[in-house]
Amino acid sequence: MTAGHEGGRLQVGLLLCDHLDDDMAALAGDYPVLFPERFGPVGLDLRVYECTAGEFPARTDECDAFITSGSRFSAYDDLDWVRELNGFQRRLFDDGVRQVGICFGHQTIAQALGGRVERAAGWGVGVKTFQVVADAPFLEPAAPSFNILMSHQDQVVELPDGAELLATADYCPVGGYRVGDLVLCVQGHPEFVPALSRGLLGKRRDRIGAEVCDSALASLSLPLDHDTVAAWMARFLAG
Repeated sequence: MTAGHEGGRLQVGLLLCDHLDDDMAALAGDYPVLFPERFGPVGLDLRVYECTAGEFPARTDECDAFITSGSRFSAYDDLDWVRELNGFQRRLFDDGVRQVGICFGHQTIAQALGGRVERAAGWGVGVKTFQVVADAPFLEPAAPSFNILMSHQDQVVELPDGAELLATADYCPVGGYRVGDLVLCVQGHPEFVPALSRGLLGKRRDRIGAEVCDSALASLSLPLDHDTVAAWMARFLAG
């Protein structure tokens, strides 16, 4: 593990699995902007790896820890870079390196460690509330539930062996999980901002359906707990 960063900050590798289209990136910035804006204030300095272009760390100790991002792709897509990502996620686990997964990252880590991902009945979009169903030392500040922006069609339907469910909702039973002190994953997007969600809903209205989009748009006025979720992730990665 890398050590000695000023002020106790962690060097975290962002395994970036997508980019926003230019029109969506114009609303609030692409992922290489959104992720540092969310995680920089909680002590994480991010180094980006362009996984869809086949760029992966040479070693599992190249950074202190890793975050796998969301993606428009599916965990079960038959793509070389997805297979390479799964292999690297397994190596991180085997080498005892902490990692966080967000949306597609949440799904691919589950798959890499023996869980299962499937297409859900419909889209999960807008602000959703998840109940926290387990205790863990990194869940500070403690909260019985949290609101988070969602944008997904796939879900984890079977957890890996040894995983503990952390957060759940009726529409998405596996909203968050951990595997010991090495893996923490959430289905939601703490790096998203409402302007981006609003733009994505407008762009995908025909695909998602007007009724689901209108409900999701109405939910964007709800308060978000993204700062809390980001703090949980930072505390987890810091050990």
